[in-house]
Amino acid sequence: MPNKHPLMRLSPEEEQFLRHWMYDEVHYQDGPGAAKRLQLQHRVVPADLATLISAAIPDPADQEAAGVGIPPPGPVQWPWDGATFQARLQEAWAALGARAGRPAEPLGEKGS
Repeated sequence: MPNKHPLMRLSPEEEQFLRHWMYDEVHYQDGPGAAKRLQLQHRVVPADLATLISAAIPDPADQEAAGVGIPPPGPVQWPWDGATFQARLQEAWAALGARAGRPAEPLGEKGS
């Protein structure tokens, strides 16, 4: 049965970056690509980008296609500024929680 929960919507710039990043991750043995270098420059952990991908591009076949196909066209740019990345990450957690039928929260942030 197809998933009927709404996906997190990405801006074209966010989708472009995340597709570049998925490609870079699959091709890590070739050296860090432009998206990977931007991730490191902005000190973002890979799990946070993976959370955005899970919320917006949940189909593993789509994720695999981004990694094994030809590199995405166009230049790679970091699509977030200031606190917008953290806000988008919270939106991703909320979307993932809605799909699971409960509030989602990042690992390590559960109440005691």
